[in-house]
Amino acid sequence: MRAFLDSKIYRLILACFILAGAPPLFAGSFTAEIDKTQSSLDEPFWLTVAIQGSLSGDVEVPQSADLEIVRTGESTNISIINGSMTKERQYTYQVRALKEGSLTIPALKARVDGEDLKTAPIQVVVKGGVAPPSGNDISDNKKLVLVERELPKVNLYEGEALISTVRLLNRARLTGATPNRDSAPDWRRIGVDGQRNTEVTRDGMRWNAIEMREGLIPLKSGRLKVPAFGITATWLQPSSRKQRRSPSSVFDLFQQGVFNMGEEVTRKLLSDPMEVDVKALPLPKPQSFADIVGAFNVKSSVSKREISAGDTVTVTIEVQGQGALDRMRDVKLSLPGVKVYADRPDLKEKVEPGAGLVSTRILKFAVVPAAGGLLDLGSVKFSSFNPFTEQYEELSANLGKLSVQGTVSPNSPSQSTPAPETASLEESKSEDTTRSPILTPRIVENSGEADRNFWFAPWALALEFLLVAGVLAWLWIRRGIKRYIPAKVITESSYEKWQDLLSAIDRGEPSALDRSIDQLRIEFARPGQDPKAMTSAELVQNAKSFGLEPSVVESLRRILEEIDRQQYGLDPNVSVSPSMLSDVRSVILSCIARGQA
Repeated sequence: MRAFLDSKIYRLILACFILAGAPPLFAGSFTAEIDKTQSSLDEPFWLTVAIQGSLSGDVEVPQSADLEIVRTGESTNISIINGSMTKERQYTYQVRALKEGSLTIPALKARVDGEDLKTAPIQVVVKGGVAPPSGNDISDNKKLVLVERELPKVNLYEGEALISTVRLLNRARLTGATPNRDSAPDWRRIGVDGQRNTEVTRDGMRWNAIEMREGLIPLKSGRLKVPAFGITATWLQPSSRKQRRSPSSVFDLFQQGVFNMGEEVTRKLLSDPMEVDVKALPLPKPQSFADIVGAFNVKSSVSKREISAGDTVTVTIEVQGQGALDRMRDVKLSLPGVKVYADRPDLKEKVEPGAGLVSTRILKFAVVPAAGGLLDLGSVKFSSFNPFTEQYEELSANLGKLSVQGTVSPNSPSQSTPAPETASLEESKSEDTTRSPILTPRIVENSGEADRNFWFAPWALALEFLLVAGVLAWLWIRRGIKRYIPAKVITESSYEKWQDLLSAIDRGEPSALDRSIDQLRIEFARPGQDPKAMTSAELVQNAKSFGLEPSVVESLRRILEEIDRQQYGLDPNVSVSPSMLSDVRSVILSCIARGQA
């Protein structure tokens, strides 16, 4: 018996029983911690949720009427302690208070390792401050991204078009921005294509700005609120040292170290509320008023001046000018004893610099005279209101005369019952298929067999193959050129900016260092790469690939490391020293020399 107790088989059986009755060595965990317990309406809380184990599904965040909880980031930390590796998944949430007082962050729920776990509720205290719907107080130095709208005038007439300028101001690294134009019952909003990047100064601070435009037309008079311009923006929010969780491993320290650019934040930003005074149009309105407001002119044309009776001539009336023409009333062309068919109007709108909204409305009429002689087409007249002169103006166009040869017989099909004046050209085609060469498409007896034979001929197939092969070869060569041949670092357009930066460095301006790094990101960015989203490591790698000297690349690396230490608080004693400015100057001079080579 003693021999059995000392045997390896007994020890193995005993170990199995012990392990079977023991609890798991690595039980799943689900915890949450807040960066601070007191704040104001202006400042958000940062909630970090840590999960150890296998997560099934997603983290469940209960709805709260007092708090806005938005997930902003996700990361994975791996730590090795005494040879044991632990993997932890972290989720970061931005918590914004919607009112003052003592509030409770509700318990979050998750299923980890097959068990339903939840965090403990967290109590926070929120003091007074400015509520965060728009967040566009430029004087607040803590704001990093905001939206502003600029109006050219605040007094206008009903139906008068104005072009407003919208700017997305940012002092952070943007990773995405999407405009949101909500409908407004009292306004017509016109999106304008195109944008430009610029820089502006507000309250002594420099901002990067993405500038857009939007057309606005008030649909009624009175004191009206201008609809807010919304943009859903995503940017990297630099994390302060207090907001960071203490690193538990070398991997955690690397993630929160020099190369960490902050937490990604997504918010819908709105421009500040604005109001304008909209005046009603003066009374009495002329009977010929066509319900258009702006400065317009009219011109007309006739497709031909000599036709035969029963043929068709096209009369075109074009209204063009500064303002909107979408609400313009129909213009009728009435000629006694002559059939007139009105086509559907064509409206074009565009925004031109210095002129605002420029609209063009094209009216076309098909005129079919039945009797010969000299036909007077008369003129068209209607009125518009000019907001620049504040008066009603009459617009007119003389259509001139038309020479008609011959007479259509009363029994001719063209003398059938006239169509209504508002009938479209499509309707007239079905009614008069024998008399009007303009309204009736030409019928050609062609089965298309000759065209098919042409494209499938042997010589044609060979030519098509060579053409496709040439295009593919060109695309492949072009891709190789872009991929392997570095672009020119310094262009003529940026040479003057580099000289200004060198002057600023010589004067010792504090902002010269940041401006120089931003310009380096622009110059070293590869095709399709966002300069603002470029990390320090990517900037150094691009500098190597562009063929800079190793000593220059090392200077650039040293600059970026000191900037990161200063930004993220790893070394609070770091400042913009003369040696840093000297390194920046050497990098810039090297880039200029290479760009001019």
